[in-house]
Amino acid sequence: MNEKEIIEKIDLLFEKITDFNTFSINNIFFKEIKPDEKNKDEVKKFFDIVNETKLFGMNNDLFEKYNDNGWFSLTEKGKELKLSNFGYNKFTKKSKPKKFDLYKIIPIILTIVFGSLNIYQKYDYRELKNNYDSLKFERDSLKQKLTDLNNKTVEYKVYTLTDTLKTKKESE
Repeated sequence: MNEKEIIEKIDLLFEKITDFNTFSINNIFFKEIKPDEKNKDEVKKFFDIVNETKLFGMNNDLFEKYNDNGWFSLTEKGKELKLSNFGYNKFTKKSKPKKFDLYKIIPIILTIVFGSLNIYQKYDYRELKNNYDSLKFERDSLKQKLTDLNNKTVEYKVYTLTDTLKTKKESE
């Protein structure tokens, strides 16, 4: 029997399992395959299928021996396969972690991009804050100069034309 046929039998077995803790592969296959007990070749083929299925299932950690009377129980991986309602091939493909998954790469790229923007924004904010502080200081100093100049203009007396035309004697 090749691996494809064994996997088909595993899928059939997991479809028919009702009890996770105790099940008989022989009983399940006997109900499904129904070999002719009078034909020795068919019985031999049946037991070959059962033995290869048992070996495949135990090697792939799907089930383990419950006792020496041909009863088995599902392992955690076997329970996951049974509950997933997938076939063995689809289950193994889904359970293997992918090296580079698009859903893992996109968040990494977004984190790098937004992290870089955040660092740039923080640097730019510091620079703008420094510029703002220097401009504020310059504005305050210019306001002070303007105030001083306004005070000086008030101090100077504005002479009218008549004041300037007075004779020297009048002004004294």
